[in-house]
Amino acid sequence: MNEFDNLSVSDEGMYVWLCQMARQIDAAIAIINPNKGYTIDFVNQLFLQTTGYDEDDVIGSTFSLLQGPLTDMLNENSIQESIKHGLTFKTSSFHYRKDGYAFWNEVRHLPMFNQQGILQYCVIIMKDVTDSMNIESLIELEREVYFSLETGHPLENVLRNICRSVEITFGKKCHCSIVLVDENDRMINIYGEMWRDLKKLDENILLMDIEDKSKINKPLIIKDLEQSVYHEAYRPIIEKYHLVSMWSQPILNTEGKTIGLFTMYFEQRAEPKTIEIKYMNRVAPIVTLALKYFDQKSAIRRLAFRDVASGLNNYERFKIILNDWAAEQSRGHLYIIEPGEYQKIIDLYGRQGGDEVLRQLANRIQNISTFGDSIIARYTHSAIIVATRLSLHEMNIPQFEGEQVLSEPYYIDGKEVYLTLKIGTSSFSSGINYIEAVRQADNALSSALKVTGSVIKNFNMGLIESVEQEMNILAHFTRALKNSEFFPMLQPKVNMVTGEIESFEALARWNSAELGFVSPMLFIPVAENTGNIYKVDLEIFKKVLQWQKQRQDAGMKLYQVSINILPSHFYNPAFVESSIALIESYNINPKFIKFEITESVELEDVLRAKKIIDELQRFGIETSIDDFGVGYSSLSYLQELPFKEIKIDKSFVDDLANPRMNAVIKTIIQLSDNLNMMSVAEGIETEAQHLELKRLGCQIGQGYYYYKPLPIQQINELLDNKIKISFSK
Repeated sequence: MNEFDNLSVSDEGMYVWLCQMARQIDAAIAIINPNKGYTIDFVNQLFLQTTGYDEDDVIGSTFSLLQGPLTDMLNENSIQESIKHGLTFKTSSFHYRKDGYAFWNEVRHLPMFNQQGILQYCVIIMKDVTDSMNIESLIELEREVYFSLETGHPLENVLRNICRSVEITFGKKCHCSIVLVDENDRMINIYGEMWRDLKKLDENILLMDIEDKSKINKPLIIKDLEQSVYHEAYRPIIEKYHLVSMWSQPILNTEGKTIGLFTMYFEQRAEPKTIEIKYMNRVAPIVTLALKYFDQKSAIRRLAFRDVASGLNNYERFKIILNDWAAEQSRGHLYIIEPGEYQKIIDLYGRQGGDEVLRQLANRIQNISTFGDSIIARYTHSAIIVATRLSLHEMNIPQFEGEQVLSEPYYIDGKEVYLTLKIGTSSFSSGINYIEAVRQADNALSSALKVTGSVIKNFNMGLIESVEQEMNILAHFTRALKNSEFFPMLQPKVNMVTGEIESFEALARWNSAELGFVSPMLFIPVAENTGNIYKVDLEIFKKVLQWQKQRQDAGMKLYQVSINILPSHFYNPAFVESSIALIESYNINPKFIKFEITESVELEDVLRAKKIIDELQRFGIETSIDDFGVGYSSLSYLQELPFKEIKIDKSFVDDLANPRMNAVIKTIIQLSDNLNMMSVAEGIETEAQHLELKRLGCQIGQGYYYYKPLPIQQINELLDNKIKISFSK
């Protein structure tokens, strides 16, 4: 009897596939079996390298194997609950290797369900993020140091707080001290929890044999105090605090002269790793900044009022300037600007890539001639904020300057990145203070983020009403899924030459028992934000298959229907297998299904996308790239990905009369033709648009000029009557 005897074939296949996937992915992965008490069934080599455990140690144990003395158990309990309930999550936790070395572990959970919706496996993906967490904690420490000194806290309190902060965040139980020396290398004072005990030591011992002047200028690592030359001198402190190891780092001034020592004492044998040495190297300069505050006030002000990661003004600096403007009774406008692709840029290039994009964006705005009298700062991790005292009439931005911000590529590591900008605006005056103005601009930004492409939204009270409406929708959303209230409306795709219906696109609609008809502009963002959009996609998919099955059983002609799939759903490991299984369950030929995938930065993962598209194509399912050119456009990946269709977004069609946009659309159509892809223009509403797109060579049209989205019953009547559009010549 083997471990698969109690599993169905599909479950066994899932396990084998997960193991194969884990071996190939460049991440630490553990596969947990809910049917075996949530114990670990499989780990890949990177998991063993990250944790230091052997395979025999891990298999059969639970994820709690990585817990240790300083692990946040409330967070761990949340992790365990999420695993047991099959919930996707991403969190950071303080975990331990087998050798006792602690590290910050970024943990993601992907639940794997079978066709019956039963949780079969839990995939844990891990990443050691100790370095970035250390950097964030030290950046926060820098801010605390500055504001403490700025608000009049005594220097000794600040230095003791530095010791306390390191003791809390470092990861090993330790006691810290800061020893300051004068220009003659004589001890001035000691700070930290152990200062009274250390004060009793001979200062020559404390300063590590001060007669050898070179030693104080170098880091010192003592792994075993009992075996060191300092054992006798340190004996009272060793016994009192149960000390085993000690690390010491010189504190240097800007001229490179030692002005003190930062020392860490450990209750266990501690041999520093590279990442810990880097951490210590970053602590000493913070002490230097604190000590030199009064002489280097401008440097510390830059630290306080600059965003360290991007080099921009931070929000504190922004608020000070806005307060000064308010005191002058100034009027003006606020702009909160966020790249629509920011999170995708983070996924591809890391936080440094996001910082670089915001820095370039701020520089371009600063270079706009009419924005000379403005303040630009980093508002959140993904947005900048701009304030200007110009009126809207005075802000006449030259076209070429605006195009540089909106149309020219940005660069990360030498690679071109195109952005769409989401902008929320509001005004401030003596009657509207900046705090309220920022809140209003933030509200407008939330509205802008829901719109495709670059967009500016001005604040109005209707936005508040919209937020209230969204909250009401959210309250009814779960019930709608349970009661199957979502249904498809089909919009025909028309041959632009013959006028015949070639295929359809299924559009999700919701008729709520309590709310009535709910606009997709309202419920789709709610579905996306709550992670339930794939459930709506699945509901629409099933009902399309049901319609096709009814026509097939009645001997009627079947038409291909396009189903919209978001990238997050498209990249789900179970997407291909579950889609194929669903189509087969209705006995529908796969050629009558097409998946439309919205273009996004995630398609930059060409190999992964190609594998999925190839698998679908082998089964007979075609794919289409939706809203092409609206988001992070990259023509290069089109030749690698076997899409059958390119859909030109409505925003392009709306601007068809613009010669520049006309040229863009012509290029897209020619590109699709060269790549043997079908070109489809969306949102056609006028005869002029139809004729011009037809002249440019577009093959298929979709929009109200031909047909609006119709319920399935009306689609049946339309097809039964064999209606065909006659175009004027």
